[in-house]
Amino acid sequence: MKRFGGWLLALAGVLAWGGASGVQAVERPSTQHEVHFAGTNYELNIYRIHGRHDGKTLLIVGGIQGDEPGAFMSADFYSDLSLQKGNLIVVPRANLKSIILDKRGADGDMNRRFLSQPRVKKEMDRVVRKLKKLMGEADLFLHLHDGWGFHYPEYVSKWRNPKRYGQSIITDANRFPCENGTELDLKGWAKGVLKEVNARIPKEKHHLHYFNTHTWKPDTPFPSMKKTATWYALRKHCTPAFGVEASKHLPTLEMKVRHHNYVINAFMERLDIVPESPQVFLPEPRLRYAVVQVNGEPRTLQDGQTLWVEKGDRVGVTEIQANYERGLSCDVAGYAGLNDLGKAVKVQAETRIVFRKDNEPMAAIPVRLNGRHKTEHRVFLVEINGEERVFLDGATVDVGPDDSLRLVKTFGDSINDMQPKLNFKGWVPEQSGVNDGDDRGYEIAMDGAFWSKYSRRGRGRVYPVVAVNGEDEEIGRIWVRVREETEQPTEATAQR
Repeated sequence: MKRFGGWLLALAGVLAWGGASGVQAVERPSTQHEVHFAGTNYELNIYRIHGRHDGKTLLIVGGIQGDEPGAFMSADFYSDLSLQKGNLIVVPRANLKSIILDKRGADGDMNRRFLSQPRVKKEMDRVVRKLKKLMGEADLFLHLHDGWGFHYPEYVSKWRNPKRYGQSIITDANRFPCENGTELDLKGWAKGVLKEVNARIPKEKHHLHYFNTHTWKPDTPFPSMKKTATWYALRKHCTPAFGVEASKHLPTLEMKVRHHNYVINAFMERLDIVPESPQVFLPEPRLRYAVVQVNGEPRTLQDGQTLWVEKGDRVGVTEIQANYERGLSCDVAGYAGLNDLGKAVKVQAETRIVFRKDNEPMAAIPVRLNGRHKTEHRVFLVEINGEERVFLDGATVDVGPDDSLRLVKTFGDSINDMQPKLNFKGWVPEQSGVNDGDDRGYEIAMDGAFWSKYSRRGRGRVYPVVAVNGEDEEIGRIWVRVREETEQPTEATAQR
């Protein structure tokens, strides 16, 4: 039996899904999109990309832990890739429920469900079974994550030491002997990839390092790794498996995605998979419109527009049109699950439909009952370049960098002598020596002089304006989105 050495590791002896294509021919080139468990909290999308010429198959999985956007956004870019040679199996969002909730594991850690059949079965175990099967179809498996801190062979600080996971390529052993006699030189592969990847990262403190968890040893310092996906792939399928960790401490999401992409591309090159590299472009998620059916009759609504229904009507979203195609979900708050796209919900009380791109809310449509006075929801009076506009609670105000905005007032379902304060998060009036949290009446220039840490995802594009009552409680909010100079304005979600 051939033994493998160095980063020129050959994968003879490993059953490749691409090699099995001779048994069941596939159209080349082509992409197949599979949807499993549709309409549930654990909907699973799998993309199979067949190159023009057959070759090795790489499995890429992201999002098994939902608070790691660098991982699932990086995998997402490869779902649209076209290949000259080789094959990809891409699972961008292995754990949709946790991604929507922005949690590591909404029902427990999915990456600790691979050791054996759990005594107590959970809904997410259906996803785990699918992933186990995919591992047997691949020549190599990359499991993408975002980890805390920076892995480093020596202790430097609390966030840079041998126990941190961020900025690393992780293996379960330096060399792994399979039951069939094949020996996988995991360290050789990882070291070769690291040399190439780090040459593309200008700051040494952001370089990735090799991390061997010694999972297969009885005295491993990381015993929980025996429950993970990479260890299962090695042990059960003799599939070379690597954890790829960007750091949650990297300054931008784009950087996390790009570092993941560097690693994926380097492994693809070693497998002789010839791609077109995906473009990293992450615009702010925006809902264009949604098609909502009321008792079977469709209506088209935009962000912030109120849907008026009768008590007992059946309401369901049938289509979401946004500036992204994947990672979209909607939630009729207080009903059913987190992923309500395509479901008809019997509305008994006022609610709202929240639209998300992965874990980020991007729009909301209030659902109100007829027969109640239409001012029983909060509205915001705003001036844009001197023109008064009215926006509903949750709406997005679309402005350009040369525009000016003035917050006038807000009113809702009760009459108070004390008007609620309006606080533009991220803006401080230069005219006032004291920031009292009330920004009504000021002329606010949209030229970017804001604190980006208050914006959505810290990207300096979308800022909240919060209405606060006399007890400092938030009672409503709208969002102010500042377009880039080259971006065209969109139809405002306002009542003129």
